[in-house]
Amino acid sequence: MHGILRFLLVLLLFSGASFESSAIGMRCTTVNANGDVTVTWDRNLTTGPNFRCWYLYHSTLPGGPFTAVDSVFFYTDTIETHVGANVYNNAAYYYIAYKFNNGSPDILSDSIQALGLNVNNPGIGYANLAWNAVRLPLIPTNSVWYRIFREYPATIFTLIDSVNASTAPSPMTYADLISICDDTIKYRIEVMDQSGCKSISPVKGDRFRDLVTPTIPVMDSVSVDITGFATVSWIINPSVDTKFYTVLQSVLGLWQPLDTVIGRPNTNYNTNIVAANNSVTFSAIAIDSCNNPSGRGLEHSTMFLTTSFDLCSKSVNLDWNPYSYWSVDPMYDILLSINGGPETVIGTTSATIFTDTNLISGSTFCYRVRAIDQGSLVRRTSTSNRSCLVPIFPPPPTFSYIRSVSVIAENTVQIKVHVDPLSNVSGYRLLRSSSATGVFSQVGSITVNGVSTIVFTDNVTTSEGPHYYKVLTYDSCGVKVLESQISHTILLTGESPQEYVNSIEWSDYSQWPAGVGTFNLYLTVNDVTSPIPIATFSPGDSTFMESVINNFYSDGNFCYTIEAIEAPGNPYFFQDTARSNTVCLVQQPIIFIPNAFHPGGDFNSIFYPSNAFVSTKDYSFRIFNRWGEMIFETSDPKVGWDGTTNGRYAQEAVYIYLLRAVQPDGTEIERKGGVTLIR
Repeated sequence: MHGILRFLLVLLLFSGASFESSAIGMRCTTVNANGDVTVTWDRNLTTGPNFRCWYLYHSTLPGGPFTAVDSVFFYTDTIETHVGANVYNNAAYYYIAYKFNNGSPDILSDSIQALGLNVNNPGIGYANLAWNAVRLPLIPTNSVWYRIFREYPATIFTLIDSVNASTAPSPMTYADLISICDDTIKYRIEVMDQSGCKSISPVKGDRFRDLVTPTIPVMDSVSVDITGFATVSWIINPSVDTKFYTVLQSVLGLWQPLDTVIGRPNTNYNTNIVAANNSVTFSAIAIDSCNNPSGRGLEHSTMFLTTSFDLCSKSVNLDWNPYSYWSVDPMYDILLSINGGPETVIGTTSATIFTDTNLISGSTFCYRVRAIDQGSLVRRTSTSNRSCLVPIFPPPPTFSYIRSVSVIAENTVQIKVHVDPLSNVSGYRLLRSSSATGVFSQVGSITVNGVSTIVFTDNVTTSEGPHYYKVLTYDSCGVKVLESQISHTILLTGESPQEYVNSIEWSDYSQWPAGVGTFNLYLTVNDVTSPIPIATFSPGDSTFMESVINNFYSDGNFCYTIEAIEAPGNPYFFQDTARSNTVCLVQQPIIFIPNAFHPGGDFNSIFYPSNAFVSTKDYSFRIFNRWGEMIFETSDPKVGWDGTTNGRYAQEAVYIYLLRAVQPDGTEIERKGGVTLIR
């Protein structure tokens, strides 16, 4: 009967039910190196006077059968070693029986299991550990923390981690990352008890190799230093076995190793790669102590900054590629150094363009852009290359001066202008008006730069006017920056108020700084222009009247031109001339033909018409006899008939004459009649 009760109690102890004996409590099991197990228990609710001995029971199965393996005859001795337990290969379950010396029933302890350990090597760079709790539910006096020790090198045990048995599954497991290249690694598990004993598992292990690659490095930033060389930095690799980093550069899409940075904490590298002319892309890999390489980290490219000067807006335009490698788009500080001075922040933007309008002509402006990570608690930045330029504002033109406005041909006006050759301009525009205060309209333009004299011509009715002109100067940006003075043509008018008299009148020419020195009058008669002025006038004179009787034998067409001569004192040291339009006045032809002549006589010995203002063009004078035969002909108005024909004297008779000429207006003159030759 006693044996049956004991068996039922053991079944309850190992059936998984929540049964906790209030008597003897099992505390620890320690597995020795040879597989023996040392068991430790307490003496709860037992006394020494009735004590006969302790019996240690063992089984390889949780439900038994259990066999007594040893006895302890000292009441205070609560530690016993089970020799031959062979726990390296078998499970071991124990309980203690307190035996009375008076034959009372045994007091049985709760059960305990030797702390076992399995170490599995899956060949992937990890050691997979599994172990049991010494009892479920947990022994109240045991710590809930099962500590994991690694033996490496041999005989040196290092605590690497612990597992909370109150929350961990059963059996408890742990995966240890192997960071040793190729060697034997062993483990043991320990758990402490409040009494001071501890349960210790067997020491088990295997030969392991580090096959786990390091974590892929995370790039922090790439920058360009002040000298134009790229710098690379990354975040310290979480893989503690990281031995060094290899910095990579992308060249035509292929990754080329640049250099090796030794030491896991070393996360910066100053390259010799010039990044001042284009964006350069970098990455890195981590390599552990067993030469296992990580994958390549996400690449970062340097910011490449370009600058351009816009003369028209007097601004510098900055443009750069975005730094889009952080979790949040960055803000960009614009850094500026003027004439080699310290850099200052002149603006901040979220865009990748910036315009600086605070320029000083002739100064050296050097810019850099600094990206600032907005998503990081620790400040990190990336800085672009340095881009320098010298903005030059060319001086605006200081003068635009119309030297002369002169009629150079019928209905053609020439405007000569003195301009500033040192200014940078896009061109000039000529404007004309019918009055000095009237509305001006553009009539011409010239696209030229770097010259001192420009000449416009304007096709206009020169007999009307005067015509007023001004010239506008436009800078290289097409903005009007200067306007000349207003100048005008000299308008010449005239009439023939009576026979043999011509009268002309002209407008003043008052646009020269020192005024007009003199006016010269030129006359064209019979298509011949006088080489010297026929008259000279002082400033203020504007009319002239003359008799043209001395040009009796001219064609009757009198053409006049006024020329203004600039007075000395021009601030630009010019002395120009300006001509008016030409006015042609016509004297109507006057023809007197005698009715008789006396060849060889003292008076009227040559027969010819008295022609005044008859053109020689298409002029003909013919003499016919009574039979209609032409006996004389001339095309010169000054030549007459001497009364001979074919070298002989013509007889006294009446002869017929025919005169034909062209008037200045183009109409034909024809005169017929008879003349008596008297001998």
